[in-house]
Amino acid sequence: MSPSPAAAPTGVNAVFCVLHVCTGNICRSPMSERILDGLTGDEVYNHGVGTSDFHQGESMHANSRLELIDRGFEPDGHRARRIEREHVESSDLILVATAGHLEYIAERFPEALDRTFPVRQFGRIAADALQRRTADPAGGDLQTRAKALVAEAAQRRGEYPEEDLADPWGLGRASYTDIADQLTAALEPVAEALEESR
Repeated sequence: MSPSPAAAPTGVNAVFCVLHVCTGNICRSPMSERILDGLTGDEVYNHGVGTSDFHQGESMHANSRLELIDRGFEPDGHRARRIEREHVESSDLILVATAGHLEYIAERFPEALDRTFPVRQFGRIAADALQRRTADPAGGDLQTRAKALVAEAAQRRGEYPEEDLADPWGLGRASYTDIADQLTAALEPVAEALEESR
């Protein structure tokens, strides 16, 4: 399960840190964080924040929790946080829910733009990177592979659409199921790309 630090990762085994961002940090980003956390090992540290403080300190939405439980991921221990500079500076990859969140990061933390991507876009880039590596598997440790993937994504982002994750807030369980499906499809190739030589 992801720890819930004040800012930077504290896990001794973590070598690569992923920050998951949505608006309130109770619906989309907690699902994204916990799904990728469940698909990767201890070397990948996942944490999440929101761009607003509307829900600061709250647990994740009940429907997000149910989706995680149904899919075998750990929902416990989440408390919503608002994004701070230290969250951004401590993270090697920032996965956002929408193009609007990408713009938020670009305006406030321009130095982080080359490592910030809509999660569905990054998933497509990771999937294609895996296809290209079939004949030429990536070597090196996880940190080396992960940073190479982020650098490749920064170069190729213009080739892929910025697909948003719709905000399910105020909608029924089916909307959360759709979001969880989209996140799983996006994050499975990311995890595979990170963990492929384990």
